[in-house]
Amino acid sequence: MQLFSFLCINTSNQSTHMYKTALIAGGTGFIGRKLSSVLKERGFRVYKLSRKKTSRRGYINWNPELQTIESKNLSKVNVIINLLGANIAEKRWTESRKKELIDSRVKTTNFLRILASQMPNLEYYVSASGINCYGPESEQVHSESDPFGDDFLSEIVKQWEEASDKFSDLCPVAKIRSGVVLAKHGGILKKVIFPFKLGLGSALGSGKQHMPWIHLDDLCRLFSLAIQFKWEGSYNSFAACTSNKDLSRALAKSLRRPFFMPNIPEKLLYFLLGERAIMLVGGIKASNQKILQAGFNFQHKTIESTLKHIIRK
Repeated sequence: MQLFSFLCINTSNQSTHMYKTALIAGGTGFIGRKLSSVLKERGFRVYKLSRKKTSRRGYINWNPELQTIESKNLSKVNVIINLLGANIAEKRWTESRKKELIDSRVKTTNFLRILASQMPNLEYYVSASGINCYGPESEQVHSESDPFGDDFLSEIVKQWEEASDKFSDLCPVAKIRSGVVLAKHGGILKKVIFPFKLGLGSALGSGKQHMPWIHLDDLCRLFSLAIQFKWEGSYNSFAACTSNKDLSRALAKSLRRPFFMPNIPEKLLYFLLGERAIMLVGGIKASNQKILQAGFNFQHKTIESTLKHIIRK
């Protein structure tokens, strides 16, 4: 029923869509740019927070470290979308880097909560989050009600979601625990596609580890639906859990390249990447029934068709 209503709203476009103002924190990243376009198409006025001084229309200058911001447009905001956070895969996880990864999510979210007091029209808050929050892969298929794990990735998500929950006294709050985001011009594919183009792609570690994934277009549609119906709580957000080997094989096939190289050994990945190699060799099994029951329908459901679509596009 929710999905039927959502489709009806979109086919009538802005004539029945209440004109809303969304503030995207992290709106200049590859997810934020796409989500911004999607929301504008659906009748939203969109502002993006920017650390770089700019007079461009639609941007609000801020510095979360110094806790400063241009506040003239904050009173218009109806929805906060939080996509903030330093890139987890970018650098080795030294102790200082781990602190940076957590602070870039938690401290910025805490500052957003302070700013929310300047948003009298705030109706909704939704934050990105991570599916790798249940600890090392086991035979258990995790739902949103399962406890957090005790590893570093779980700790990041735990602290980030706790910071987001501080908005709950102002408005409904949702946390979108996304899987690996697949898109042509960003995310994991941009980092790994080169050897596959050469016909040298291979699986990582055992290749058996499960990798929940979601197409960028579906993720942005999911955020939009969450805003439309004011979902609350945490949502495992992915189309399917695919083994690393099956995903790698599908990528090679979509590029029309062979897939014959031996798996890259786990020890080599840890030597090259340090502790963050767990993101590649550690998997997770999870359930996405909650968002399906909420009325969301994935447009990209299988890894083979999804990768073909991305490469062809």
